[in-house]
Amino acid sequence: MRKAKRVSQKRTQVAREAQHQAKRRGRKHQNAATSELNAANRSVGEFNNDFREIANEMNEYSIRSLENVFRAWQQFLDARPLRQVVEYQTRCAQNAYEAYVTEFSRLGDLYISLTRRASEPLRQVSRRS
Repeated sequence: MRKAKRVSQKRTQVAREAQHQAKRRGRKHQNAATSELNAANRSVGEFNNDFREIANEMNEYSIRSLENVFRAWQQFLDARPLRQVVEYQTRCAQNAYEAYVTEFSRLGDLYISLTRRASEPLRQVSRRS
C-alpha cells in the first residue's frame, strides 16, 4: 500500500513538473512571438517613414526640374542670335545632367538607408534568438 501511495505521489509530482515546464515553454514562445511581431511592426514603420521620405524627395526633384524647364524655355524665347541659343541649350543640358546624377545618387543613398533601418529591428530579434 505504501509503495502504491509513493508511486502515486511520484506520478503527481512528475505531472506537476511537466505542467510547469509546459507553461514556462509556452510563456517563452509567447514572449518570443510578441518580440518578433513588435520587431516586424517597427520594421514596417521604418520602411513606411523612409519610403515617404523618398517620395517627398522625388516630388521636390520633379518640381525643381519643371521649374528649370520653364526657365530654359524663357531663355530660349529671349535668345536672339543662334550662338546664344546653342549656349543656353548646352548650359541647360549640363545642368539637367548634373541635377539628374545628383538626384539619383541621393535616391540611392535613401534606398540604402531604408534597407538598413527597416531590417535593423528584425536583425536585433534574430540575434537574440
